[in-house]
Amino acid sequence: MCVSAMITATELRSFAGHFATGVAVVTTQSPEGELCGVTINAVTSLSLDPPLFLICLDHKSNTLGALLASGHFGLHFLSRDQTEISKVFASKRADKFEQVEHSIGDSGSPLISGVLAAAECKLSEICPGGDHTIIIGEVEKVHVHGGEPLLFHRGAYAALEGERMVA
Repeated sequence: MCVSAMITATELRSFAGHFATGVAVVTTQSPEGELCGVTINAVTSLSLDPPLFLICLDHKSNTLGALLASGHFGLHFLSRDQTEISKVFASKRADKFEQVEHSIGDSGSPLISGVLAAAECKLSEICPGGDHTIIIGEVEKVHVHGGEPLLFHRGAYAALEGERMVA
């Protein structure tokens, strides 16, 4: 039985929207020197040994081709005050880095300033995943700054409120 034939894309999006996620940006630099980036929330830690992260990029993403050609990418977790940066990288603007403070990391990928944390990754594996490409990256370097995360829940940006739960 094929589950995808039983539900619509709208129904699946509604279901998935009930899972709160962090907001991340993936960046890379093409072999020609073009800086590319896209906002995502399909990201997960995959392995500690070796250190791997998994991201998913839409086949139509301009960043996908540059990432596959360059073989490296930056993975950024946005802080609660970086909603505008998320919106810039979610857009189809050609000049995404023009007003976003950044530097170039050791890997050659752009690193966005002010994020909670960033990782420099090299492309390890790619897998098909419906209308997305699943990318597994080996983490080569991390930059951890801390702070409060920007979240996405039910189609809107959100932030943590109040006291944290104690386990």
